[in-house]
Amino acid sequence: MPHFVYVLALLFTPDGRHVVLMRKTRPAWQAGRVNALGGKLLAGESALDAARREVREEAGVDVAAWEEFLVWEDPVYRMHAVRAFDEAARHAHTAEDQEVFLADPAALPPALIDNLRWLVPLALDRDVAVPVRVASRDPEGSGLTEPVTAG
Repeated sequence: MPHFVYVLALLFTPDGRHVVLMRKTRPAWQAGRVNALGGKLLAGESALDAARREVREEAGVDVAAWEEFLVWEDPVYRMHAVRAFDEAARHAHTAEDQEVFLADPAALPPALIDNLRWLVPLALDRDVAVPVRVASRDPEGSGLTEPVTAG
């Protein structure tokens, strides 16, 4: 059982020409990098409900129609990657203390979290049967999360 469960929410404009991204200031390993919206699931919360909540909190827009396109299993965490194509993407804005902006999926920023280089194109491909299931290669985990504290 993973210690953490996350949602990664890729919100696209209806035509798929732009995706909402965030310039991260936290956690420390992401500071200065660009990632998608998202975060930890709350107790009893589904990935789709978490995406709706996180996008509302981080980008100030409400999107109800999410689809899970990938589940990433790791010994330390599970990540549910979800996508939505909605006009609300054009109205996304910085709603907390981390910059939210629209990016062109064909010209993603250089400081992008590495996995988004393949997750964004996968999210745009509607011919792929979803959800895709992947696992971290290292049996100790990928290290792409905060350390597990004892207790």
